[in-house]
Amino acid sequence: MKINFRNLGFAAASLTALYAFSGCNEATVLGKDLIPGADKVVVLDTTINSLITHNIANVDSSIFTGQDNFIGALGSFSDPLFGKSHGFLYTQVGLPKAEFTFEGTGWVLDSVVLYIGCDTAWYGENAPQTMRVFRMNEPNFKIDSNYRYNRPLSYDPGKQLASQQVYPVYPKDSIDIYGTKQAPQLRIKLSSAFGNELFQQRADGAFKSDSAFNKWLGGLAIVPDTVNGKTMLFPNLNTGTTRIAVYYKNSEKDSIIANFPFVPNPGVGGSAHANYFTRNYTGTEVAQHINTNRPGGDNLLYLQEAPGIYAQLQLPEIENIPKAVINKAELVITEINSGSAGRDDLFSEPDRLFLMRYITHDSLGFIIDYGNPSQPDLTYFGGNKTVISDLGPFKVVQYKFNIARHLQFILDKKLENSVLKLEALSSRYPIDMRRLKAGGGNATPPANVKLRIIYTQL
Repeated sequence: MKINFRNLGFAAASLTALYAFSGCNEATVLGKDLIPGADKVVVLDTTINSLITHNIANVDSSIFTGQDNFIGALGSFSDPLFGKSHGFLYTQVGLPKAEFTFEGTGWVLDSVVLYIGCDTAWYGENAPQTMRVFRMNEPNFKIDSNYRYNRPLSYDPGKQLASQQVYPVYPKDSIDIYGTKQAPQLRIKLSSAFGNELFQQRADGAFKSDSAFNKWLGGLAIVPDTVNGKTMLFPNLNTGTTRIAVYYKNSEKDSIIANFPFVPNPGVGGSAHANYFTRNYTGTEVAQHINTNRPGGDNLLYLQEAPGIYAQLQLPEIENIPKAVINKAELVITEINSGSAGRDDLFSEPDRLFLMRYITHDSLGFIIDYGNPSQPDLTYFGGNKTVISDLGPFKVVQYKFNIARHLQFILDKKLENSVLKLEALSSRYPIDMRRLKAGGGNATPPANVKLRIIYTQL
């Protein structure tokens, strides 16, 4: 397979980096010092380049939103290699207190603002993102319900409460409101019409209890611009800053605030919440390489943090190894850098990949080299991102796994040579964005995924 780089100079630089650092020759993956001395033993060093790899994209049944899942993805961006990603956020808020009334009489609205607690990390461009806010009409929207991330909830397009550009949040991004310093958060100004509608509610009606209030309001849907969006944000509703704040004055007093907070506890009339997240690969490079079921596998690997794309790996030729002691076995995954065309400078690689084995077609088990799942030996097992070349835009990263014990069990007939699952797992969020394009099993060396084995023949 010919790797399609933008120009010959790019290809030369990238291939030079791969040959120099990828570990395809014997001296650079493991090093000669790791090969035992040959004192009356037969020590062999082989690399299996015929691994079979398939890219898989399907619904991730392990990801739920709602209940005690407070962190989500909000925004939209388009990746030239991996397509479009969109995140919608749904939430309710509660009353300042039961049987609430605004202070005094003669209320005059200053403004009403929706605050969303948000992490200071973002993905994509550091650019404004247009958000619109609508009143929800989702039946039975409840805090004690789990919602699939791929299920959109219902809102009324005719009841828009806001349309505003928001920016990524910075650690020092705070403002002073009525003499009080506010923590970094997303701020969306809602319509004055909605604020005045709040003034019309009464303590024996919508303001009697949280449940009565949420029956009246239903909830808020925060919807990004899915056409021009460039950024994905990571809201955390349970930060203490998520709320609707009504700024007003009455006939006797200025600068009054009424906060309608997000309530995380279902036992006290908690606030329902959910996150809808979707990916669209239509018309992109990756669309030609997912769910292909090609007998020989895919020549490129495309991995996304969940919910996204993962890979299945098969290790042929293992049974051809004679009776032996496995001294070292290293699975190597090498990035194929797409440069400015793929915006690899903007859309970063996962910090870590993870490897498991299929016990059945839909159940997974840990690789024995992973160690005790409650206290895994990650230093030995590997999977961390390592930069092996950083020549300006031609950065190449690599991931390595040590699976010697796994292979030894296969050789000793204690374990089947089952299919492996390779995926990008985020340590940050349940829904995350980072991605990797790498060489598949039948890619042209040195970019291909490979298994280097050093063993002592018995």
